[in-house]
Amino acid sequence: MPHFPLFVSLAEKLCVLVGGGAVAEKRAAALLAFGAKLRVVATAPTAAISQLAADGRIALATRPYGGGDLTGAFLVFVAVNDRVVSRAIAADARAAGVLVNVADAPELCDFYFPALVRRGNLVAGISTAGDAPAFAAQIRRELDAHWSADLGEKLEAQRLARKREENLP
Repeated sequence: MPHFPLFVSLAEKLCVLVGGGAVAEKRAAALLAFGAKLRVVATAPTAAISQLAADGRIALATRPYGGGDLTGAFLVFVAVNDRVVSRAIAADARAAGVLVNVADAPELCDFYFPALVRRGNLVAGISTAGDAPAFAAQIRRELDAHWSADLGEKLEAQRLARKREENLP
């Protein structure tokens, strides 16, 4: 059954990302772009993830995952290349009442990480329910190429016009 699409504020909410490779790097960038507070746990983080920590943009624990790593998490993201570890983290998240996304394991996911197209506050998330991530990425590229660069500015103008209308007597 397809999942219900939901846009949720991540502003100042703690997200935990377990993994430090290329997939984790992309997810970290996306989560930070939406205002998440990010804790990354990784045995071998990429240079980009290490730089985010050095810049003070994320909290980085350079070690294997431990049970207490999910404390206070709003959402959990897993991007490790070990199904046993992924299952254990997903189980820990569920036991803690926290929604979890596991890269490349749709059967372990409470939600999917969408392919995103963004122009300011105009955001489209594309999901194939984990069935074909490459197809979702293809659709994202097509939308990205089709959407004009000024759509975010047009949306902001609409927001301001609406605000003015609401303030009329």
